[in-house]
Amino acid sequence: MDERQYRFWLHQLPGVGDRTADRLLAAFGSPKAVCLAKDELKKVLGEKAVERIMDFNKNFDAQRAYEQMLKRKISFYTREDEDYPERLRKLSYPPYGLYCLGKLPKDSHPAAAIIGARECSEYGRYVAKAFGGELAKAGVAVISGMARGIDGLGQQAALKQGGETYAVLGCGADICYPASNKALYQEIVDGGGGILSVFPPGTPPAKRQFPERNRIVAGLSDLVLVVEARQKSGTLITVDMALEQGKNVYAVPGRLTDRLSDGCNLLIRQGAGIALTPGDLLAELELLGNRKAIGTAKAPQAAGSEETAETEADLSRENLSQRDNSAEKKASFLKGGMILEFLDSYPKSADELLAKIRAAGISLELPELLSGLIGLCMEGKAAQAGGSCFFRCGEPELFAERQKNQYNDKKKGKGEEGL
Repeated sequence: MDERQYRFWLHQLPGVGDRTADRLLAAFGSPKAVCLAKDELKKVLGEKAVERIMDFNKNFDAQRAYEQMLKRKISFYTREDEDYPERLRKLSYPPYGLYCLGKLPKDSHPAAAIIGARECSEYGRYVAKAFGGELAKAGVAVISGMARGIDGLGQQAALKQGGETYAVLGCGADICYPASNKALYQEIVDGGGGILSVFPPGTPPAKRQFPERNRIVAGLSDLVLVVEARQKSGTLITVDMALEQGKNVYAVPGRLTDRLSDGCNLLIRQGAGIALTPGDLLAELELLGNRKAIGTAKAPQAAGSEETAETEADLSRENLSQRDNSAEKKASFLKGGMILEFLDSYPKSADELLAKIRAAGISLELPELLSGLIGLCMEGKAAQAGGSCFFRCGEPELFAERQKNQYNDKKKGKGEEGL
């Protein structure tokens, strides 16, 4: 076996974690020397531990297993490799081995973790996609755990904008967990990202392995964004690990009565940055002053002609209120899809929407409104939440008028310290 295969062998040993591997390497000098040590291992490990290793070696062909892993396009990196992520090297206890299906995150590119509740609200879904998409367009790699809910939604949005995203799993990199994210799993690899794990291929998911997964998510990120989280949740474990690593944490504020926002609101009270726009995060990454370095891609236009996109950009509630009730203006309103302007991530009844539209100066009848809403649902821009209630979905334009917000800059200028 060559040196890399000996490193692979060392990482497969039962009961030998990163710290034990470090002790063995300190005692014997190299993975090959550890492999050849045999009974001398008892100087470092207990007798039962050595017996387990001996039994393991009888049935494990490291060279064959390594070659099979490469055939499955999974790479193995250790701290001895130049390609090993520099962000992980800076951890107090860097993982000895890292498996990767696809590509590793680039050390030169900024990275942000987007994490949150699995059972998220429509508001959380909306915001996660908005932040994931905007960060990706700015050239920021999105790091997450590919879990259901906020994690996966942020990564899906990043891919949709042609950005890079990397998933860290609490199982082997060859196992898609959760299985419901199989499509996302493949899209990440095909999109130039990577599936990462510190656990050997074939390792099934287990609860005890997820704290280490969370530590690596935080370790690979320059900062962490929490979109939704209950007061007691696994998301806050990742936050604690990020803080231990000296990373800044941002949280999206939510309603006081919404239990899914309790964790975020608590973090803000404790000093976390308030994430009102992706610009807050980009400022933290020191990218706002160098837009060319992080990409100048324009936001994609909504489906339809350029004229329609310009119409949507120009119209606002203020100028809508000044428009007359002519059939021509009403037709323009409906054609331009401006009903979407009156929707948000919280469901509203058709009657409530109709009242607001009429208050804005547009003479519209309920059947016309319902027809427009159904059209938006068919386009994927809106969805129906039972009865005649509708909410906004699809690719959000949540931050169009708020990118220049300087709240967190002003907060720091006053000498207040974040988390």
